[in-house]
Amino acid sequence: MFALVSALLLGQVLGQAVTPPNSKASSSRLWSTSSAATWNNSYLIGNGRLGGAVPGNIASELVYINEDSFWSGGFIYRVNQDALSYMPEIQQLVRDGRVVEATNLADIAYTGTPLSARHYDTLATWEITMNHSSKATNGSYERYLDIDDATSGVFYDINGTAYSREYIASQPAGVLAVRIASNTTGAVSLQAHIRRAPDGSLNRFEDYSRRVGNDTMVMGGNDASYPGIQFSAGTRVVAKGGSVYAIGDTVVVDHADEAWLYLQSWTTYRKDDPEAAVLSDLAAIEKTYPEIRADHVADYQSYAHRVDLSFGNSSAQQQNMTTSQRVAAANSTFDPGFTSLFFQFGRYLLIASSRNGTLAANLQGIWNSQMDPFWGSKYTTNINVEMNYWPALVTNLADLQGPLDDLIAATREKGTNVSETMYGVNNGGWVLHHNTDMWGDAAPQDNYIYSTWWASAAPWMVSHQMEKYRFTGDTTYLRNVYPNLKSAAQFFVGFLSDYEGYKVVNPTISPENAYFPPNDNTTAVAITLGATMDTELLWELFNSIKEANELLHLGDDAFVAQLEALEAKLPPYRENYFGGLQEWIHDYQEAIPGIDHLSPLWAAYPGNQITSYNMTLFNWARETLNHRLQHGSASGGWGTAWCTALSGRFFRPDWATHCITHLLGTQLQPDSLLNSGAPSEFQADANYGMPAGMMELLVQSHESVSTAGLSSGYSPPPPSYGGSSANQTLTAAFTGDVNKAPLIRLLPALPEAFAAAGGGGYVSGLRARGGFEVGVVWDAKGGLVSANITSLIGGTAYVTLGDTPIGQSNGTAIKADGAGSGVFLKLMTKAGQSYAVTNA
Repeated sequence: MFALVSALLLGQVLGQAVTPPNSKASSSRLWSTSSAATWNNSYLIGNGRLGGAVPGNIASELVYINEDSFWSGGFIYRVNQDALSYMPEIQQLVRDGRVVEATNLADIAYTGTPLSARHYDTLATWEITMNHSSKATNGSYERYLDIDDATSGVFYDINGTAYSREYIASQPAGVLAVRIASNTTGAVSLQAHIRRAPDGSLNRFEDYSRRVGNDTMVMGGNDASYPGIQFSAGTRVVAKGGSVYAIGDTVVVDHADEAWLYLQSWTTYRKDDPEAAVLSDLAAIEKTYPEIRADHVADYQSYAHRVDLSFGNSSAQQQNMTTSQRVAAANSTFDPGFTSLFFQFGRYLLIASSRNGTLAANLQGIWNSQMDPFWGSKYTTNINVEMNYWPALVTNLADLQGPLDDLIAATREKGTNVSETMYGVNNGGWVLHHNTDMWGDAAPQDNYIYSTWWASAAPWMVSHQMEKYRFTGDTTYLRNVYPNLKSAAQFFVGFLSDYEGYKVVNPTISPENAYFPPNDNTTAVAITLGATMDTELLWELFNSIKEANELLHLGDDAFVAQLEALEAKLPPYRENYFGGLQEWIHDYQEAIPGIDHLSPLWAAYPGNQITSYNMTLFNWARETLNHRLQHGSASGGWGTAWCTALSGRFFRPDWATHCITHLLGTQLQPDSLLNSGAPSEFQADANYGMPAGMMELLVQSHESVSTAGLSSGYSPPPPSYGGSSANQTLTAAFTGDVNKAPLIRLLPALPEAFAAAGGGGYVSGLRARGGFEVGVVWDAKGGLVSANITSLIGGTAYVTLGDTPIGQSNGTAIKADGAGSGVFLKLMTKAGQSYAVTNA
C-alpha cells in the first residue's frame, strides 16, 4: 500500500521540469561548473546529528556520511597517577624560574596517560552509482549549495537527457534524503550502497552489510576500540516507474522516472540496537520527498531568516562568477554580495551542525572524512569550540547554544574528578584543560608545551552561559547554569597559589605563545604562572558570580566575599616593552610575536573588561593587536576571525578590512568556502567565527552604562586607571554591577571602502545584550541612514553612533521618537516597543 501511495504522490511532482539551476542569478548560492576534486571542496549538509559532504560526481557519487556521536571509543580515564604528588615540585620549579626543568617534569608527571582523549571518526560513504556516462555534454554541468533553503543540487545533460539530484539533511525527518530526476521517461537507473571505509578498502571495521527486503540495505560496524561504539547505517529507495530490487547489499533502480533515497544512521551512544533503530526509521517514512523537503525548508528558514545582511550590490561581473572565481578575486576587490554570502554561510553551518539534543559542533563541525583527522576533530577549548559559538547570540541563534551547554555539563562532571585526583582540590570545583571529547574528558591533552599546561578552560566555557543571560535576560536559565560558574570558581579558590604578593595560577601558559627566559634569547618556553589571560578569565568569572548572586538573590554572599578577596590579589595589567599589554607575570620577550592566538586580548573580545572608557588599558590592548599584525598575525583562518572582532572593538576598520580580505581571498577552499585549516583538510572555527567578527563592525553591545552608581562590592578591571570625573554625565559599568544598562553602538567600525563598494547596505535581526533586536541601514559613505531597535523584554538601553567613549560628548548626535536627541540616547522601553533612530 505504501509503495502505491508513494508512486501516486511521486507522479504528482514529476511534472516539474528538470532545468538548469542558473545559480548565477541567485545571491544565496555557492556554485561550481565541476564536481569537487577533493573532499574539502564538497558541499556540506547537516541536520545537527547527521552530516553529509556532497562532491557532486556525475556517475559515481560518494556522499561522505557522519553521525555526531561516532567517536573513536568510550570514555577513558587519563589522569596521570603521579600528577598530584609531583604538582608541588612543578610549581616550585616555575616559581624559581627553572622553567625548562619544570617543562621536562610536567612532560611526564602532568600529561594525561594516555596522552589523548577520543577523536571524532568518519562513519561511511553513501555510494550512488548512476547507469550513464560520467561526462556531461555541452558544458551543462552545475552544482550548488543554496543557503537560503539548505538544499544542495547537481544538474547535467548527457546527450539531450537532463538529470538533477537534490540533497537535503532534514532535521524534522531526522534523515538525509536525495531526489534524482530526469526530463526523460525511464532514464533514472542507479545502484545505492553504503560502505564503511572512505577509501574503498575492504570492510575496515565493518561487521555486516546486507539487503533488507527489496528496497533497503543496512551496514554496521564499530570504531575498533574498547570500550567501543557500534554503529549502523541504512538506505532505502522509493522510485516511480521502472523497478526497485536488491542484490546482495546493493539496492538497484532500473529505468525509473524518478527516485528518492533516504539514509539513516545511529550509534550505541543513543540506541542500544542501532541496526533495529535504523531499519525502523526507514520503514516508517511515509511522507513523500516533497513533503519532507517542505518541512525541512520551513524548519531551516525559521532560523536562517532571522537575520538579513547586505553589504550592498555586487557588480554584474561579480554576480556572474562562480564561487571559486569570486574567491580568487576577493583578495584584490571587495565583493559586497560575496561577503554577505559568507556571513550567512557561517550561520548555515551552525544551524546544520548544532541543534538541541545533538552534540556540540567540533573542530570540523560534524563533517569529517578521515579515520584519523588532524587534531582529532575534537573540542579544542583554548579558542576553537568557543569560536564555533560566537555567532549564536549576536546573530539570533541563541537556541542553538544548547549543545555547548550540554558539553559544559559533561566536562564539569568529569572535571570535578580531575580537580580532586590531579590537583587535590576537592571542594566541588571542576577543571578543564585545552581539549575535550564528547564524553567531557577533562584531563590534559597531548604534551605540546604551548598548550598542554593550561587549566583555565572552564572560565571561558561558562562565560558563554553568562553571555546568554545577558542577551536574553532569561533568569531561569541563569539560575540553572549558576552551579557551573560557581564550581568553575571553586577550583581556583582551591588552586590559586602565592607569588610575590599575588594569587596566581601555577602552572599555566598563555595559549599558545612562548617567551624567552631572562638572559636567554634562544630557548623558547611556555610554562609560567600568573599569565594575563588567567587574570582576565578569573576577573570575568568572579564578577559574573557576584552579579548572578545579586540578580537571583541566591544568598551566596560568603562565597562572593571569598572571591572578592582573591580578586583583589590577582596580578594587575601592565604595559610591556613594546607599549602593549603585558602577556606574562614578568615582561618577557615573546618568542612568537606573530602568533594567531591573541590570548592577552581576551578581555577586549570576547570579554568586555577592556573598553575605551579606560583609554590607558585600551591603548595597551590595541597596540598589542597592532604589534601582532605587524609580525604576521591573522595569517590563518580562525586568527582572522578573532582579529576582525578585535578590530571592531578597537574601532579600527582598516585592520578589519585586512583580516576579512585575507580570509576571503586566501584562506578558503575555492568551491566550498570552507576554512582551509592547513595542514588539515578543514577546520570550521573561522567559518563560524567570522560572522560574529563582522557584526562587531556594525553593532556592539558589550559596554554598559551605570544606572545607579557602582554597587557595593564592585571593582573595575585592574588597574583602575581613568574612570569618570565630576563633569561627565555617564559612567561605565562592568561585570559584577547589577545597576547598569547595555550600550548599543551603531556602526562603530564599518570600513568606508566596504560601504562605497556596495553603495550602502543594511542588517536586520541582530541581537544585542539586554534583550534587544537591532537593524541598521547605512549609506555609501558608511553613514547612518536609520536604525531600528526593538525591545524584546523591556528595560533600559543607551544608544550611540560610532566610537565615542562613555562619558564623552564629542560624537555625532542622533535622535529617536520619545527619546530626544544627543550623542547618547537613553531608551526606557517596554517589551515590544520599537524605536527608529536617525541622525539628529
